[in-house]
Amino acid sequence: MKSMKPILLMLLAPVLWSQAGDTTEKARRAAELVLAGKPEEAIPLYRDLVRALPNDGGILLNLSIAEFKAKRYGDAAAHADAVLKIQPDSPVANLFLGSSYEELGKYAMALEPLEKVLAFRPQDRNARLMLAEALLNLERYEQAVAQFENARDLVPENPKVWYGLGRAYEGLSEKLFQQLETANPESPYWHALAADSYLKQRRYGSAFTHYRLALAGNATLSGVHAGLSTVYERTGHADWANIESQREQQSAPDCSKGGLVCDFAERRFREIIQPGKSLTTPETQYWTCKAYAEMAREAYARLLQMPPSLEAHLHKAKTLEASALAREAAVEWREALRLAPDDLRIGTALAWSLYRAGELDSALPILRELLSNGTNTRELNFLYGATLLNLDEPEKAIPFLESVIRLDNTFLPAHAALGQALLQIGKPMLAIRYLKAALPEDEDATTHFGLFRAYQLTGQTDLAAHAKVEYQEALSAAETNQRLQETGAIGAP
Repeated sequence: MKSMKPILLMLLAPVLWSQAGDTTEKARRAAELVLAGKPEEAIPLYRDLVRALPNDGGILLNLSIAEFKAKRYGDAAAHADAVLKIQPDSPVANLFLGSSYEELGKYAMALEPLEKVLAFRPQDRNARLMLAEALLNLERYEQAVAQFENARDLVPENPKVWYGLGRAYEGLSEKLFQQLETANPESPYWHALAADSYLKQRRYGSAFTHYRLALAGNATLSGVHAGLSTVYERTGHADWANIESQREQQSAPDCSKGGLVCDFAERRFREIIQPGKSLTTPETQYWTCKAYAEMAREAYARLLQMPPSLEAHLHKAKTLEASALAREAAVEWREALRLAPDDLRIGTALAWSLYRAGELDSALPILRELLSNGTNTRELNFLYGATLLNLDEPEKAIPFLESVIRLDNTFLPAHAALGQALLQIGKPMLAIRYLKAALPEDEDATTHFGLFRAYQLTGQTDLAAHAKVEYQEALSAAETNQRLQETGAIGAP
């Protein structure tokens, strides 16, 4: 964390004068190594000092800092905690304890030490941002927004602030959408929000269907005709787009008496989302959901106005991925990985985008490098195995796909891929159990076909005949669904 360097300078210096002789020299050398960006070399020196002076909180703290800089977050947390047993009110020890927990993904455990830092130092921007991130990862979106807004006042030019605010507002919007879906899944308000979501994903047929269902339930619902106009425009129906655009203008609400729709139209989003407002009606949930989505867009727009940053590339990559533009997303993930070369999540996301884009030869070396670092996640094993399978190397793929199932037996794509790999190397009997398990998530009917072939190759005639019928039905349904999601459902206004 580059922003913590002044703290390092402040903390390391006093140790130089607190002891004598060899201890002083060792402490000086360790401090120099940390400040020179060589924390790994400093750690053994600090450990020697800790053994010699086990109750010296300053040395323990410097060891924790060196371990944090070396990305040994578990050790850093343990030694920061040891400092707090000696100096319970140390804000710096609390800062490194909280930040170490955050790096370890232990967000709930990070909260208390970070809150203690802020109790002593309300203006501490590092603690404020880390607390906001921890709350965001715990999906405590309202609290995350409050912390990011406080951080915005401290560091308005920090891209982390605007990226975090955007994600927190998005989280609140998605939460309300889910609540509306649970309580009123057939309301026009839910259909309109579902249509907006499909529009972002470029699933224009699905968006069209839900916009029309929204109008069937509420012919004057603001924004729906504008959504239909966008669908028509993007699918090559400019004349129909103009009709819907005119209808949107003609259905503009009468704002003489106010109301949520007018607050939204005039971008008074904070009046819509004010704390304590009842969110029990579908209409209120709808406009509050849209208000949060617009506030997220505003935060992201501010992010993109700033100089290029890791956060800007992350936002662009996720937006492109959500729009099914995997190849374009991969470009942004690469830029993000260049700025954060050790970030496993970014590396994995880049591999997913390349895999979805069919750029398998590009994905393979990235996956190989990530796995060579000792990382053994479900996603990396699956992607490496599935990539090898699609490059016609099923035998090499099998051990990685088997690893996925050992890590998570419920991950059905791995069952499907392993079944296909076993089928390709001439082991149809072994393939059957995996192909059968994967049927519930067979979106393109390839698993149904694989099961049919496995039964056929093992001489199970009756089962093969039944599987063939199910494959034909699944293929027809998949083709129809794909057509309807794209443009097949779109008709004239």
